[in-house]
Amino acid sequence: MIVWSSVGAVASVTPTFVDNGGTIRGATNAAGLRVDRLGSHYRAAITIGIGTADGRAALISDLVRAKQEGLRLPYPLMGVDQGAPGTPVMDGANQAGRVINLRGLTPGYVAAKGYWLSIVDAAGQHYLHNVHVGGTVAGDGKVTITLAEHLRVPFANGAPVKLATPMIEGEISGNEQSWQLQRGNRVIGIGFTIEEMG
Repeated sequence: MIVWSSVGAVASVTPTFVDNGGTIRGATNAAGLRVDRLGSHYRAAITIGIGTADGRAALISDLVRAKQEGLRLPYPLMGVDQGAPGTPVMDGANQAGRVINLRGLTPGYVAAKGYWLSIVDAAGQHYLHNVHVGGTVAGDGKVTITLAEHLRVPFANGAPVKLATPMIEGEISGNEQSWQLQRGNRVIGIGFTIEEMG
């Protein structure tokens, strides 16, 4: 697994929600029945800004290796500051559905609708989630949050939650990785799509 600690070179991002559920309709196309299934996840098409050959050499090497091993990087918030939440963790084991309980946050911190977070499982894999109903952290450092999508795995009590810098982790889609070298020591055309595997 290749791990990036920064996304400073990212120029643009096109996020996608991959819905694993669906609507079942009868033969007469009557009222449909929505079926939510576990496994809905995220993918992001990321474009890297123009750089020099020297400045982009290590990044290109990382992408080549990540194509084979997977990539973990901070989810590009593109200017949204999610504040200083403290050190949030899951408050209770085997939580399921969309509602999660957290502890270890800074009292008074507001987890707002639209914020992103990632939850880390026992193996160190990050699962990206979106906050649908946020909340203000109580004096005991606890808050209940409703996610936009279902949890995919039953996390352990105390599983780390990355709220200040959520991470997206997965495979680089497609079977090739390319970039363009230009005169004047410029590198352009670096782009990739990362899709969560968990």
